[in-house]
Amino acid sequence: MVGGRTGRVKAALVLLVVLAACFWRTYGRAAATHADLLVALAHKGVDLVAGGRFTAESMPELTYPLERAQAFVRTAETRGGAPPPSLIALETLLVRYQHFLDALDQVRRADTGARAQAALAGPLREVEEAADEVRTALRAEGWRA
Repeated sequence: MVGGRTGRVKAALVLLVVLAACFWRTYGRAAATHADLLVALAHKGVDLVAGGRFTAESMPELTYPLERAQAFVRTAETRGGAPPPSLIALETLLVRYQHFLDALDQVRRADTGARAQAALAGPLREVEEAADEVRTALRAEGWRA
């Protein structure tokens, strides 16, 4: 009886190792995709607010990719050891994107057009720069970004 359970435990451990290896095989591409998507959505958010087209449905569209990127970072952190520079850069990007969303939420209530674009230029630039740092770190680690 006990022997059967041991086999299942070993099989489960092998499956976990294989899944972890799959995650790390695609880590670089996934991290770069998160960075690219957050930058694109930040630009979209600025365009929506500047054009006066920001609606109640717009905010979840902008926050969901942040939640997915946060889940990706949590998964990457479970591997133990010191996080690679690209993961630290991605965490910084997530903080800056959240700051951008906070600024966007405030600006959308008060401004549109050029005033909105000007108010969001700084937070947008911070998101772009943080994404560049992710890509730079990924290339330094040998990932194609």
